[in-house]
Amino acid sequence: MDSNAIYMLDPAAAETLTEQLAERLRRAIANGVYKPGDKLPGIRQMAQLCGTSVQVPIDAVKALTDEGFVKARPRVGCVVLRQNRKVWRGRILIVHVGAHTNYCQNVNCSETAIQLEAANWRVTHVFVPHDRRDAYDLSALNKSIAEDYDLVLLPSGDPPVIKIVRERGLPYMILWSEVGDKMEGCIGSLAVSDKRAMSDFAEHCRKAGIRHLLRVACDMGLSESLDCLRGAGVAVEKIVVSPEVACETCENFARSAYDALQARLRSSRMIRPDLIYFADDHLARGGLWAIERCGLRVPEDVKVVSLVNYGQAPFYPVPLTRFEHNPYDDAKRMVRMVSRYLKTGKAPGMIPCDMRYVRGETF
Repeated sequence: MDSNAIYMLDPAAAETLTEQLAERLRRAIANGVYKPGDKLPGIRQMAQLCGTSVQVPIDAVKALTDEGFVKARPRVGCVVLRQNRKVWRGRILIVHVGAHTNYCQNVNCSETAIQLEAANWRVTHVFVPHDRRDAYDLSALNKSIAEDYDLVLLPSGDPPVIKIVRERGLPYMILWSEVGDKMEGCIGSLAVSDKRAMSDFAEHCRKAGIRHLLRVACDMGLSESLDCLRGAGVAVEKIVVSPEVACETCENFARSAYDALQARLRSSRMIRPDLIYFADDHLARGGLWAIERCGLRVPEDVKVVSLVNYGQAPFYPVPLTRFEHNPYDDAKRMVRMVSRYLKTGKAPGMIPCDMRYVRGETF
């Protein structure tokens, strides 16, 4: 922090000029701009730097004196004291959006908050309820965002949430985004990529002689990264399952996959796939049940690969061949990104976050 920037106050801000100056002096002490034993500028000099009356620095310095940050010494001036307690360097807001609350997000947000608070950044959390009809309750966010933050962390690129943050003029980062996403105003994000994992998967398919892959998912879209399988000579078929949206539980995922896959495997008009790819490991649980009911063995008759829910995966008697990423590693990357920005002011941009392809016993 530039020492001159400490005294550039905003008359239009919600906080009073005294509150702004006191908070900026606290941060300056926390960030080492003013070290223990250093002398603060005199009251009249502060008033000139701030462009205010002398009463603003008088009240700000009194607040810091009462809190034990500084002490007035005769014929010396106001001296910074050595701190025996935590001094907050600034404030960070983490926004949790209802539609995205899951184990991975909870791990990432909590680990990020723990490490930032250990580095003396005050972290505030706010929850934005969101239902499947795309209705957002933004009241808590609007109330919280009225305060001043050094940075806002969002779980993903929800347009209504981003709009409020941008209108407030606050810098923000997104925990996860897809490679290629363009989000105006976003200064940094972990960009999830399965390119390397899919390349390893495609090579595995080529060596194993896979010719027909069946993808089981809850959406119509076919991941573009699966296009690499065509180069390995693999035909890709897809099944879309439809768990009840009104009661979207893990059991619904498993039951939907069981019903859809059993009907597909019992069809005499279609060839049996060499490999089944599940876009969720709760789908895989129902799918494995269907495979068994159809009298097939894994991996002898049909091979299985799944995209896993880290920390929430159901139990399997054998380890699945799978795609995975570790949210604890993601949190470390996010903290490095945030720390670099807060220290240098430079936007980190999109940081790749690669998934892994892990061979288990099902392929």
